[in-house]
Amino acid sequence: MRLVIADTTKLTLNSQTLGLLIGLPKSADELVVVGHCTCLQSTEKAVSSPLYKGLGLSTPDWKRTVLQSEACFPAGTKPCGILLSMPSGTGEEEAHSAVAQISSDRSIQTACRGVWYAIISMVGTTVSCFSSTSGRLEAAEITGHDVQGTLSTHTRLLRLQSSLICHIEPSKPDISGLLEGVRSPRTSFLLQAQQIVLTGDLEQSLEDTLPPGTESPVSVQLLECISDGGTPVAPTLTIQPSPTRRVELTLPLDLLVFVNPTSTIATVVKVLKEAICSQLRAEEQLLTWKNTPCSIVIRHRHIPSQDCPITVLYPSVPMGGSALTDSDLLDMRKALHLFLGLPQDCPYLRHTNREYFSKITGAHMFFSSSSSPTTAGTHLVSPHMAVRNTRVSDGDMVTVRGDYSYHHYMQDKINDDGWGCAYRSLQTLWSWFVHQGYTSRPPPTHRQVQQALVDVRDKESSFVGSREWIGSFEVSTCLNQLLGIQCKIHYCSSGAEMGSVGRILLHHFKTQWTPVMIDSWYLIHTTKMLKTLRLLWTRDGVDGNQSHSGTNRHTTTSVYHNDQRKYENLTAYTPRRQKPKNTRSNH
Repeated sequence: MRLVIADTTKLTLNSQTLGLLIGLPKSADELVVVGHCTCLQSTEKAVSSPLYKGLGLSTPDWKRTVLQSEACFPAGTKPCGILLSMPSGTGEEEAHSAVAQISSDRSIQTACRGVWYAIISMVGTTVSCFSSTSGRLEAAEITGHDVQGTLSTHTRLLRLQSSLICHIEPSKPDISGLLEGVRSPRTSFLLQAQQIVLTGDLEQSLEDTLPPGTESPVSVQLLECISDGGTPVAPTLTIQPSPTRRVELTLPLDLLVFVNPTSTIATVVKVLKEAICSQLRAEEQLLTWKNTPCSIVIRHRHIPSQDCPITVLYPSVPMGGSALTDSDLLDMRKALHLFLGLPQDCPYLRHTNREYFSKITGAHMFFSSSSSPTTAGTHLVSPHMAVRNTRVSDGDMVTVRGDYSYHHYMQDKINDDGWGCAYRSLQTLWSWFVHQGYTSRPPPTHRQVQQALVDVRDKESSFVGSREWIGSFEVSTCLNQLLGIQCKIHYCSSGAEMGSVGRILLHHFKTQWTPVMIDSWYLIHTTKMLKTLRLLWTRDGVDGNQSHSGTNRHTTTSVYHNDQRKYENLTAYTPRRQKPKNTRSNH
């Protein structure tokens, strides 16, 4: 038995905790793990399993955990194993004994819905894997692999966006009628770009149906049958008095589905129907907000601890009220952070964290203003991911963590060629905080930057509207004035001192994660200056040497550098990862 995992360090849970592995079957004896979540505890006080109590664990509610995972992870994935996090110092025999006891719980096999499932034991950095088939425990193999490549090769991602109208009683929402209609044999689907109808009686494969070169995600539309196909009869109107008031709500549908391209259309239709029913059941739990009917919004997000998109449903606008804010949903996001194994000091599930499914071309992902209100124009997202560097053989490679938008000369209909380099660096730094959900304010324009410097009395009023350049100090001043971000500036008198800054940058990328601006007071006017957004650190002697790659803003096209340079009067500018002012929580 083999388990394919991209990176075992992503399997993060609190110590002495049970988790659920989420994956896709690749073959009869191989599973691809795409995510994991923390097992929800049983809410019934009377339910206390001696098995888990003896291991110092809370009794898990497998049914509730599976339902929550179905709401968060794409359809087509399924629970495929158990993740057991043990305290550091736990002996190997003790860990194996705990695994054996957990494998005897028959309810796990019911939850995983498979012939076999995996159990991963984590003690500190030590990871052990076992497989359980009908209660029989065997050693299993963990294979490190490119999960994203496996998904693109062996699966096809479908995205269905639609909406359904329902009439509910506010005190007791019931969508059973909608579920029955979705499961109807007459329900079909439309591949929008290809204008191909999918019905439940087609036996040809999806692979044969889609034209070559079809990009993911494939857009799918729900087609509802408005007639029963029987003999036409005169319409009949039935009035049934109801003792309670009923309200009309529109339920959005925005779901992701992984399917095997070799599956028949009939199988794909069945999976789509079950995925819709699963999302509708999740929405049913959110139809009221403090006993008031409420609309719902659906967000998709890629988060570091998972290898597939995560779907999050939020109550949006209570009837007769105003839209709910991130502060109103704080408790819900906290619970989701715990469930998905996310840290508590960084927001991942705010509205501004939504994944936009931007067009992917080669190794670059473009961020377009048509899909987001927070960034104007079209900008590359995280271009450092396309830079290949193989020179680090013995050392640490650290990069900015999280997406950012790369801002460059001549973008946004502004001709700042020759003077706008630091303005663009500021916008790039700012965009990191937008992408991570710390703020919904878009990066400031050149004029807004200039006005902020005038407001703090760093510049005269004539500076607004000019083409005067700014440097590291002005960038840090603007981030503090406009966003409440404190920054640190490290000075180097010559390029020879960059070795001493390397360790500082290494620590910064490991703890703060934000992009770094490198500036030269002397060369900024006369040479093509390198703005470092990715840094590679190699051990070499006491101080070490660093190799860095970044993006050059002193040309009118995007240029990548991957070399060492000599700088004079270098300043390495590192904005700290922290909450901008006027925010209440990191969630």
